[in-house]
Amino acid sequence: MTPKASDLAARLAATAAGSRPATPAEPVARPPVESRQETSPIQRFTINMPKAQHRFIRQFALATDSDVSTIIRLLLDRIEHDPVFAEEVRGLLRTQP
Repeated sequence: MTPKASDLAARLAATAAGSRPATPAEPVARPPVESRQETSPIQRFTINMPKAQHRFIRQFALATDSDVSTIIRLLLDRIEHDPVFAEEVRGLLRTQP
């Protein structure tokens, strides 16, 4: 996790506990994750979501010592490489209004 992400995680944890951290949290040492990203430039993608969903994904990222961008990239990677999961997502899309 990047230093910026660890600072965010510390702030979110403190907010959830109702206090402010005295000092920034030290980054947690984690083994490197192999990246499946192509060598093409990174593109920014912005989405709008309900406040409750936004809160959920932030808390999920905090609980997994990750960041929202990594979680979204993993979900997209799974859609790309797991045909069963991709079909499940397609089914959910068909039920959307």
